[in-house]
This record gives sequence, structure tokens and C-alpha cells, in this order.
Amino acid sequence: MKVRPTLSAPGFHRIGVRLNIVLLGIISFFLIACGYGIWTLNTQAEQFRSLTNTYYDRAMLAAELSRDAELIATQAMEKAVTQRLGNIDANILQSDITRMFSVARNKLTTNDAQEEQILQEIDRLTEPYFSKLTEFYQTIEQQQRLKRSMDQIIRATEQAQNQLAEASASAFNKHLQQLNGALLLMFQADRPGLLARRQQQLEQALINLNNLSDLTPSQQNLRTVAQGYVAEARLLQEQLSQADLITLAAMRETRLYAQRLSSACYDFYLLVKQGAEKAALQHTQYTDSVTRNMAILSVLLIALIALAYWLIQHFIIHRLNHLSTVMLQHKEGNPQPIPLAGNDEITLIGQAFKTFVDATNTARRDANLAQQEAEQTNQKLTELNASLRQQSNTDELTQIANRRAFFHWLNDVWPQRQKYLSISILMIDIDWFKAYNDHYGHQQGDICLQKVVAQLKAACAPYNAHLARYGGEEFIVAVLDISSEQAHTLGDEILKQVEGAHLRHDFAPKGIVSVSIGVATQDCDSPNLSFERLISKADQALYNAKDRGRDQVMAMPETTA
Repeated sequence: MKVRPTLSAPGFHRIGVRLNIVLLGIISFFLIACGYGIWTLNTQAEQFRSLTNTYYDRAMLAAELSRDAELIATQAMEKAVTQRLGNIDANILQSDITRMFSVARNKLTTNDAQEEQILQEIDRLTEPYFSKLTEFYQTIEQQQRLKRSMDQIIRATEQAQNQLAEASASAFNKHLQQLNGALLLMFQADRPGLLARRQQQLEQALINLNNLSDLTPSQQNLRTVAQGYVAEARLLQEQLSQADLITLAAMRETRLYAQRLSSACYDFYLLVKQGAEKAALQHTQYTDSVTRNMAILSVLLIALIALAYWLIQHFIIHRLNHLSTVMLQHKEGNPQPIPLAGNDEITLIGQAFKTFVDATNTARRDANLAQQEAEQTNQKLTELNASLRQQSNTDELTQIANRRAFFHWLNDVWPQRQKYLSISILMIDIDWFKAYNDHYGHQQGDICLQKVVAQLKAACAPYNAHLARYGGEEFIVAVLDISSEQAHTLGDEILKQVEGAHLRHDFAPKGIVSVSIGVATQDCDSPNLSFERLISKADQALYNAKDRGRDQVMAMPETTA
């Protein structure tokens, strides 16, 4: 077919024109969608700023107020647990906390009556809560003052106890030490039951001290001072226990007011949060509307791109892929019809390729015919050579390697003998085989040879030995990398294997077929090693076995040089 030099239908049928139209349409639609998206983002940004300024800031302030109420309550409980206010006056501390809470409260504004009602409830609870908080801090201060006084008594008692330990041992000093020890133990009591027992011990120690007589004026003075310390310690212990109860009650009342104030602050936060959520929902609805419009535009854009993709795939890619596949099929020898439909550049490529294919096919057919004739001739020659090689290397009767094949194998192995440690040769001869042939006939003699070969194969298989028929009733075995003892063992196994077959031979001493074996082994690194000498030694050993009565294995001594 003659290829046309130019397109027959210019204009819209040209691939470049159609691609430009599709691309211009996609770009125009994309610019419209981008313009709409920019306008929508600006509108959403304005709405979000309004939503943030109106609701979210108030929600954050309400949350801050609720957090301050909880923080104040937490700090108060912390002071109750640690019982430490430092040097700060309770009224000053209450004033600082009130100012912190008031700053957050004054930032709040209301938008409706419900918010106004909750904010009034917060204002109503604020004053009693901070008053109760001041009272609570004052009880903690009173408790700390009592503890400081008790600490002074404890230090004085410990100092007196140390002085008594260094003084002379007298009955007065002993009882005074017992009184001070009981007083210190009472201070250390941390449970009501233990405190009662320690107070009883203190009372008994005081009675024992008071019962002493014949005291010096200084001892009487020390006893009076000790009695005063004990009375003051008892009073402080009672006041401290009462202060603990008062502090606990004030802590509970403070915590109750804190819960009420925190709950009111949290209710206001929830109300503001609901307003923010409502406004956010309206903003979300608008966003959803915009999202739908953007989704529609996106779908239209995708549809336009899909249409462009389909047009490109259908009119260009698909046709090019089809043409490429057809070309590859032709290249792989599987010709397919070449597409020639259309009126554009792809059609011209197909027409040119068809002309090339037609010329190639003609040349290939001629070449294939010549190649087939040559291959048929080569095949016949190969089969004939393989048959001749098999026949020349195999003994026809026993179907094992013949003497020629054996020496061919030996000539291949001999140059590589340095890779092996040793090589052993076994010469095997069937005993009284001439008498066997004369008595049973040559046909039975052939059968006997085949059966003996089967036993030889079975015995040699574990040693990876190379077995061959050497001539007549004589066989040869070559084995690599075994010692002379192992070679002799192989000969014994061959004897047992043949005798175990129980092949009848009325003209043999045992009445069965037996063999004689000569063995020769030599190291492969011997400089004087030659397979002719090794076979000669094995043959000599075989004749020695026959001279000694047959049906046995004889080995020549192993040589290394």
C-alpha cells in the first residue's frame, strides 16, 4: 500500500487542533472555579472574625472565671493541708484573691436575660464566699500560733532533758527526766487513743514528782517550773485540738461556697458556649452551602477533565497502544491485523508499518524455509551421532560401559587426579565360566553375565564406582577417594552380592557362580602414578586370587611413590 505524504482531512481532524480545544476549555473552567473559591474564602473569613469577637472571647472569659473560682478553692485547701501562710496577713491575701477574681468578672458582658440572671447569682455568691475564705485563713493563722507556742515548750523541754542527762543521778532528777520524757511523748501522739494514754503517763509522772520530799529550795523551784510547763502544755494541747475542729468546719463551709460559686460560673460558661455553638452552627451551615457549591464545581471540573481524558485515551492513547501492541506482536512472531482506520497522523504510522511488515514477512518466509531444511538435516545428523556414540561406548550384552568407554572416562579423570586422594582399581573375573558355557550353552552364559552385572551394580552403587566390561567374563571397577581397606571391603561386598544371587553352576566347587577379584590402590599425589601400572597391578592381584583357588579377593600392597 502506498503511504500518503499528507493528511487527507486537515483542520479539526488533526490531533493538535483537538488537543488545544480541550486544554483551553479546562483552563477556562479552572479559572472560574478559582475566582469563586477566593470570593468564598474572603466571605468566610469575615464571618469567622465576627464569630470570634462576639462569642468565643466571651466563652474564654467565662471559662477563665470558672477556672479562677476553682483555683481559689484549691489554694485554700492547699493552705489547709500545709497549714502555712508565711508572713502574709489573711486580710491582705483575701484582698489579692478577690481582686484577681473581680478582674475576670468585670470583663464579662451579657447578651440576654438568662445570662444576666446567672451573672447576678455569681455576684450574690462572691461576697459570702470570700468572707468565709477570710475566716478560714484566720483559723489557720490561729492554729499556727498555737503550734509555734507548743514548739517553744517542746524545745525548752528537750533542752532541760539534755541538761538533766548530764547532771548527777538523783531521785529528783530521775523523776524530772521521766516527766519531761512523758511530756515529749504526749506532743508526738497523733491519734486520740494514743494521746489519752500519753496524758495518763504524764499525769502519773507529775504525781511521782509531787510526792517527793526533802527537796532543796532549787529543786522545789524546778518542780514548780515543771508543773507550770505541764499545765501550759495541757492547755495548748486542748486549744490546738479545738482549733483543728474549727479549721475543719471552716474548710467545709468554704468548700461548699466554692462549689456553689464554681457551679454558677460554669453555668454561665455553658450558656455562653451554647450561644457560640449556635453561631458556629450557622457558620457551619453557610460553610456547608459553600462546600456544596465548590463540590459541584469540582465535580464539573472533574467531569471536564474526565471527558478530556476519555477523548485523549480514545482518539490518541488507545489507538497508539493498539498500534504499539500490534507492532510488538509482529516482533514476537504473532502477527495481528494492523489498524488503518482514521484520517490523522496515527493512520499514517499504521500504513507505513504495514508496508514494512509486508516486506519483512516475505523475507522471513524465504528465510524460514531455508532454515527448516537446514534444521531437519542437522537433527538427523545429531540423532545419528548420538546413536553411534551410545553404541560405541556401551556393551551390547550387559548394557554397561565397555572397555573403550572405561578408558575414555579414565583419560578424562586422570589429568584432574590431583583433586582426589587416591584411586582404586578392581579387576573381576567369573570363576569357571568356560565350563559354564560348555555345559549350559552360550545363550545361558549370556544370561549369567547379565545377572552377574546386576549384582555388581548393586554392590558398586554406594561407592559411586565406575563399572565396565573389560572383555569376555572379565570386568573392571574404578573408585576415587577410598583407602585400600575400603577397596578391599568393596571386593568382599561384591563376592557376597554375587554369591547371594545363588546362580546355579554345577561345575563350580560351591555349585553356584562366584567371582575372583584383584585390587590395587595408589595415592593420586604419587609422581610415578600411571593408570596402566595400576591396572597391571590389579590384574596381577586377580591372577594371584585365581592361583589360590578363586572365589576370593586379593590386593596388591599400596604404593605411594
